Amino acid sequence: MQKKLVQSSLALTAAAALGLGGAFVAGPAAAGPQQVLTEQQAVKAAKNVDVVNAFGFDEKTKTLHLGVEGEADVNSKEIKDLKKKYGAESVEVVSGMKAAEPYAKNDAVGGMGYLSEIPSQPGFLGACSTGFAGWDADGKKLVLTAGHCAEDDAPGNLVTPLDSELPSTAPAVTGDYEEGGYDLQNIGPLGEWGFNKFGSVATDPDNPDEANEDDIDFAVINVGDKYNVKPEITDWQSASTNDLSGSTTQITEVGAHTSGAVQKSGRTTGLTSGEVAADELWPFDYQTVGDRWVHGFGVTSAVGNDFSMPGDSGGGVFQGNTAVGVISGGVPDPVTVGGETFMWGWVADLDYSLEQSGIDFQLTDPNEEPPGDDDANADAGADAKDADSDAGADAKDADSDAGADGKDADASAAADADAKDAEADAGADGKDADADSDAPEAPEAPVVDDQKVDEGGQITGKTEANAKVKLGWKPVAANGEQSSNQAQAAAEGTVTVTADADGNFTAEAPSEAGEYAYTATATTDAGTSDPTEFTVTVEAAAEEADADTDGATADADSGAESDAGADSDAGAAADAKNAESNSDSDGSKDGEAPAERKISIEPKEVAASDFVKKDKGVQITVEGFEEGENVSLEVVAGPENVEGITLDETANENGVAAFSIYGTNATDPSAYLGKYDVQVTGANDTDDEKALAGSFTVVADEDGNGGGSDDGDGGDGGSDLPRTGAELTGLAAGAGLLVVGGAAVVLTMRRNKKN
Repeated sequence: MQKKLVQSSLALTAAAALGLGGAFVAGPAAAGPQQVLTEQQAVKAAKNVDVVNAFGFDEKTKTLHLGVEGEADVNSKEIKDLKKKYGAESVEVVSGMKAAEPYAKNDAVGGMGYLSEIPSQPGFLGACSTGFAGWDADGKKLVLTAGHCAEDDAPGNLVTPLDSELPSTAPAVTGDYEEGGYDLQNIGPLGEWGFNKFGSVATDPDNPDEANEDDIDFAVINVGDKYNVKPEITDWQSASTNDLSGSTTQITEVGAHTSGAVQKSGRTTGLTSGEVAADELWPFDYQTVGDRWVHGFGVTSAVGNDFSMPGDSGGGVFQGNTAVGVISGGVPDPVTVGGETFMWGWVADLDYSLEQSGIDFQLTDPNEEPPGDDDANADAGADAKDADSDAGADAKDADSDAGADGKDADASAAADADAKDAEADAGADGKDADADSDAPEAPEAPVVDDQKVDEGGQITGKTEANAKVKLGWKPVAANGEQSSNQAQAAAEGTVTVTADADGNFTAEAPSEAGEYAYTATATTDAGTSDPTEFTVTVEAAAEEADADTDGATADADSGAESDAGADSDAGAAADAKNAESNSDSDGSKDGEAPAERKISIEPKEVAASDFVKKDKGVQITVEGFEEGENVSLEVVAGPENVEGITLDETANENGVAAFSIYGTNATDPSAYLGKYDVQVTGANDTDDEKALAGSFTVVADEDGNGGGSDDGDGGDGGSDLPRTGAELTGLAAGAGLLVVGGAAVVLTMRRNKKN
């Protein structure tokens, strides 16, 4: 790799005051002085004095000039020793010279770290890495990074850019991968989010066919005025000066990755190397990163030589001078495939991401005039000479061609008239050139009405015969917050179905009760239609909604308990709601007497392999609180390697709040084994009210491996990659307990608790 060494611009305003006749340099400590005071030895002597911030040597007078910050430095022991060794007349010291700062620290280059605040988790910071810096077609400054670095707790909810990271304290320099870094550069935010996309939910991680073309992990930061951008990627060799542009590789193009060696730069592991995974090792274009499908390619590296780690997300991946991707995810433990063991990472390919996002990214500033070229004048002279020569030839040819041109002109005029008549004829026939080509038109938007269905019901609509219909959905929030039913709904999803010969199509509704915003498009050989938007309300199954007509509390409670299974977290909330509404055994209306507070935990015992699946975690539903009351759930006890955590949720109009707990580390489910005690309290609790308490236990699978991979050697090649971002500070590595309320908290970046 070629490195470009750039000397930072320094504040040299004090140089004239020193009257230097020789070189003016500032540098780190080096070897001690020698007896002969030549310029070479004077430089070495000056560098050996810590208080010296600037120095120079006057060859004519044989005088060493030193610049120090204060009077105390003038009289320091080191200065006195120099004067004693070379003579006081040979060493001149001037105070007032402070250490200069590199002006270029605000240059944004690929591989640098940046920090964000996380609104859903006050007190925590997220750290990611930049991929590549450049411009759009209008000359606006851009930085490319990973899409998941922009997200907070759900798609559309973004983190808040805070500042770039101080390079000299980043883990890439200190080697402290667990807690290092998170120091601000104190320049300000890199800019604002301009575009972000982080794949689609993988409902079936073993089926890449469900992935969509636009499943990319890609984001754009519109860079603010406080930063310059350079189309370079840092190798971290100049990080000690807090100027990452001091040692870089120039990026000259964006292109497709090729087989062989590949490099990455990021704030956690710095500059690393790996190999693009061979097709026979991983012949796929999509990979699950966290719970999302991401288009890209795999990278392998030797065990003990991680290609990327948490916080490297978004870091630039390149081959030579070509940008090929940004870091998306990685497997924290060695993977074994075909008898070979290695570290595995996933890269969101840049050329594909740019194509899908429609971002026009350029590596040269379109507003900047190109530099002068010494060959320009020579080329101009050659062009002028050629022009004269061509002019003579053209003039000669013109005479001979004139007669022919006259004839051609008549013929051309006739042809133009014919063309005009032909166009008029086409209009008279009601057809134009496009119509004559018989090119079919894209289908019209599907016809789908708003509809209500039961859990497991079917959504229906109509479109062109045999068209492919793509349906996408996400839950609808009520008044900006999810209700207890909506809280447990799947975050979002897509499915593609085929219409029959009459254009009718059906699709299975979401399995969880709640309200969903849908879009539908139809695709035929002629193209894809405009989208149709509609709403689907999934109602709880009839058996869950029915309660005993006498309003018996025990029966209602039983329904709430039995229906809060692994596949009905929303149903648990619905049952609790029904239990509350029918809890007045004397037939009084709701609200005349406070409902009894209850807690439901399902399941009480869960296998480790199920606990790390979002849809098979532990569901906790509580009731008996006041509408709008803040309800807090706290994990008060658990295994030593998992730190307790508190979650707040708002009780709905029926006094019900719902929570979900599951593990995020699918590569080592055994980390979660043990018993967990929880307590739930309300903000309006009185001294007489006790906290609701309960517990659940994560147990080993029947084979005793705690729910590890089926083959025991990671032979799936990391089919469920944890995303390259860290878990909450304080949680032991490998555990990462994730406690969620309404919607799943998305752990995207490396995170650190602010002091």
